[in-house]
Amino acid sequence: MNEFDLIKKYFNFTSKHAVLGVGDDAALIPLNKNELMAISMDTLNIGHHFTGDSDPYYLGWKSLAVNVSDIISMGGQPRYALLSISLKSLDVNWIAKFTKGIKACAKKYNIEIIGGDTNKGSTSISIAITGNVSSKNVLKRSGAIPEDEIWVTNEVGYAALHFNQHSLLPKYKESISNCLKKRSQEEFLKPQPPLEFIQDTKSMINSAIDLSDGLVGDLKHILNSSSVGAKIEINEIPMHKWFMENNQYELAMCGGEDYQILMTVPHKHHNKIQNLLKKHTLKGAMIGKITKDKKIEYSLHGKKIKLSKEGFTHFG
Repeated sequence: MNEFDLIKKYFNFTSKHAVLGVGDDAALIPLNKNELMAISMDTLNIGHHFTGDSDPYYLGWKSLAVNVSDIISMGGQPRYALLSISLKSLDVNWIAKFTKGIKACAKKYNIEIIGGDTNKGSTSISIAITGNVSSKNVLKRSGAIPEDEIWVTNEVGYAALHFNQHSLLPKYKESISNCLKKRSQEEFLKPQPPLEFIQDTKSMINSAIDLSDGLVGDLKHILNSSSVGAKIEINEIPMHKWFMENNQYELAMCGGEDYQILMTVPHKHHNKIQNLLKKHTLKGAMIGKITKDKKIEYSLHGKKIKLSKEGFTHFG
């Protein structure tokens, strides 16, 4: 049983008053006449998401950024966050660096951290976040329609390469340049979800999801929620040339932790999306189209192929 089967069987709670409950990047509840409140939560655990040697500054940044990404993918503006942290011991230097990182991320995205909880135990970080979403421009996984263009906001694969490089065959490890190693580490440690771009484009977008579990896995969530299919051209997916040159494009597509946005957009907005990506210095691209039939077709340079990997899942 993987993470999503677990949620569907045991944690798919029904709600009477929420506009949207389980099943998207955030829940939605009424806020006022024109807005909804988006609420989400993520947990990072030692030994799984980070190690005892992880830089506490970047851990602080990332623990908030992954939550920010959920609010952005709903078309929202992040507002407030609650932090719950368990610590094995009181290392004040570690704590000072961690809080410096989380404050830096909060400042970038204009978020107020308003409380939380502290406990003694195995190191674990949980953050609950809220954001405001215009009722007119709510982005959900379920809004994709046939003939929509499929776009991703920036390059994918860097975080996956950093996390998996030690398990690669020697010939692949040796081919990774120092520059690529550095960039991959930066993207893994300090994700920067594209808030301003989504705020500029949310009125044009039909559906969206944040790329936390990998492009392949997260695309399936949109397709299943929208009851549609897709055709994807792999060589159009923005990724560092190393992935294609070394036949490692599936790592970039399935590895996860990109924290960019995968979205579907009507063709009439093609040029606007392209121009706004340039405006925000994002290397995003159109990578395919939504289809009526409920299947995914991947092509590489026009030739249909089957992938050997899936997106990331807990318990999978």
